[in-house]
Amino acid sequence: MNPLPAVTILIIEDDEPIRQALAEMLELNHFQVLAAANGTEGLRLARSERPAIVMTDINMPGLSGFELLEAFRGDETLRAIPVIVISASVDRETTRRGMELGAADFITKPFSEPEVLHSIAARLEKKDLLDELDAFSHTVAHDLKNPLTTLLGRIDLLGMLLDTADKTTLRHQVDEARKSGRRLNTIINELLVLAGVRRQAVALGPVEMATIVAEAIEQLDSLLEKHEAKIEQPAVWPSALGYGPWVIHVWANYLSNAAKYGGPAPRIRLGAALNADGRYVRFWVDDEGPGLDEVEQAAMFVPFARIAEARAKGNGLGLSIVRRIAEKLGGNVGVVSRPGAGARFWFELPADPSPAAPPAPPAP
Repeated sequence: MNPLPAVTILIIEDDEPIRQALAEMLELNHFQVLAAANGTEGLRLARSERPAIVMTDINMPGLSGFELLEAFRGDETLRAIPVIVISASVDRETTRRGMELGAADFITKPFSEPEVLHSIAARLEKKDLLDELDAFSHTVAHDLKNPLTTLLGRIDLLGMLLDTADKTTLRHQVDEARKSGRRLNTIINELLVLAGVRRQAVALGPVEMATIVAEAIEQLDSLLEKHEAKIEQPAVWPSALGYGPWVIHVWANYLSNAAKYGGPAPRIRLGAALNADGRYVRFWVDDEGPGLDEVEQAAMFVPFARIAEARAKGNGLGLSIVRRIAEKLGGNVGVVSRPGAGARFWFELPADPSPAAPPAPPAP
């Protein structure tokens, strides 16, 4: 499966040739397109499909572009969707009114492909940042508050029991407090990694995958021992381009999940192969756990901006960060699974074009 679906853009334009030309332009650039011939139909599609961006004309039958902007501003579910106005007449008064109603950008007809794509890219980048800021605030409020509240409660209880409880009871409370402290530390470390991935610009270079995998395994030594996990890995790894500290984090996340959810005494198999086009190397972690159905797979690797939805489904920050790392390194992530047949979590990195890079076996 491909967990990174195309960005959906809704075009609302009553001029059919313009609507079709814009749709073809966007589809050729790998966007998923929805189209409406008037504002009323466009509003219905926006409410039912929740596109990432809306592009609308001003003068249309039914709802005009201005009325559409008013409807968006008054609808909490649509308010955050960027609306790009495309119109033949974008004078100062039109621009002022549109900005007051929440338009994100204006493009004048006739438009060029670079102009449209630049506007979309800028809107997506801004929307992604705003969504992540909102998700970050919710994560801090929710994911940090719960273990912190538990930790403080255990400490208060320890204070009350200190002179009366036996050692077994006290030790239990200390262990529970320690678990909450470790959970807090994990969340903080994950947020620091995510912040670093967003801020930091890194140069891709050949990564020594054997060394990176060994470091990830060493980080998880106690967890792997606790679950009696056995790891199998290839004798030789194909060369790929990446950034070592981030790739270690990806392997550590996949390996820890395989150890936790791969069944009793899990057997974890690692592998890698060159993709058919020769441009990427796919690395994977196989487990023999209960597997995932299609609904569960769709809940994996959600953007950090949608982490509240993932949390409701029982997932944490980890796979969202893995996705962000892979994207930043020019790669991709995914999972192949079915109920009762284990799971393969994979990530791809650009192949090392150096002549000295060891060849990779073809993908199975």
